[in-house]
Amino acid sequence: MKMLLEKMKALKNIRKKRVKHKNKLLLKDDKKYRDIKIKRKRKKAFDIFSTNFFIKILFPIFIILLFLYFLLTKKKEYKFKKINNFLTFNNTNKSNYINKSNYINKSNYINKSNYINNNINISFEYYACFSGVAKKENQYAKELVEYYIKLGVEKFIFGDNNLPNTEKLSDVLQDYISNGIVDIIEIFGSDINQTEFGKSVYEKYKKRCEWFLFFDFDEYLEIFFNKNETLNLKQFLSNQKFSKCESILFNWLFYTDNELIFYDNRPLLERFTTPKYEDSFMNRFVKCIVRGNLDKIIFGATNYIHVPSKNLSICDSKGDLVNSERYDSCVISPPILDYGYLKHFTTKTAEEYCAKIKRGRCAGNKYDINDRVNFFFNHNKFTKEKLKVFENCFNMSFNIPNKN
Repeated sequence: MKMLLEKMKALKNIRKKRVKHKNKLLLKDDKKYRDIKIKRKRKKAFDIFSTNFFIKILFPIFIILLFLYFLLTKKKEYKFKKINNFLTFNNTNKSNYINKSNYINKSNYINKSNYINNNINISFEYYACFSGVAKKENQYAKELVEYYIKLGVEKFIFGDNNLPNTEKLSDVLQDYISNGIVDIIEIFGSDINQTEFGKSVYEKYKKRCEWFLFFDFDEYLEIFFNKNETLNLKQFLSNQKFSKCESILFNWLFYTDNELIFYDNRPLLERFTTPKYEDSFMNRFVKCIVRGNLDKIIFGATNYIHVPSKNLSICDSKGDLVNSERYDSCVISPPILDYGYLKHFTTKTAEEYCAKIKRGRCAGNKYDINDRVNFFFNHNKFTKEKLKVFENCFNMSFNIPNKN
């Protein structure tokens, strides 16, 4: 019996030793496994080529960047679609285009010109089209249209960028809209600038118009071969020296305020008759007219609609080719005023310029008030009466360093 108990006790001790040894082995294995696992985690944390790193970090970043790109691209495309939705000709009634004797000589409309472009004969519906964006220009719009009709423009495409529930450009141009001469594209309160608008107009109408005029509502083109005669566009552009020109640049000729202070309802051309030939800063800038049906034209290449792109055959108002040495972006200096220029009524009167500052740019950008008031007096004669207009308008005082 005693021997049996001793054997059982010995077996029990052997089991305890085995269990203890087994636990030690398990603990040792667990620690080893845990160390391996930690090492793997550390390795994975710094392994940028691992699948786990790509899925958890790079892939979400890629998706976010792709979404942002898509959003920005769509926003830009939406701007042009917003304009293009309205850029259509009113062809429902042919009489709208035939009965135009009240506005211009019929011969200007009936004689459609042909221009060989890319070895293809194209019959254009209109000889010249005027494109521009209007913002609070109602009081000047009718005079502008009538002036350019006499000059030979047959179609006007205006972007109405007034604020919603304010004046509409169609309110003063309804007769011309009814006769098919004016198309209004409502872009109320948008940030579409002149370059974007001009690009959309050109892409939509380029096979219908032989020439495009990209001017503002305060710019009046005057063209001549000698200053004793006044020419229309067809007479001027039919000259052989413009046959190879795809874009023609015209310098500004700045007109002063004529010592007028307040607005009156006389035409601009009657109120402001004093050009400032010696204004080297303002007169060096140019605006352009461009041939239709050009595929290589690039808008926004110079950040201005003044000169759409330098890869065109660009001429000055004399018909001479302009290279990069003669002009920089939208400037020809010294200005060429021998055969034509744009009468530029930039400031008009102090009262009108005050309204222009408040209005801001067509694309919604605000003017710096101090900078603009100084600009006014840098190009017009200083008087206390004019300064008082600006002080009352903005309820602030101004320090005018340069008093003419």
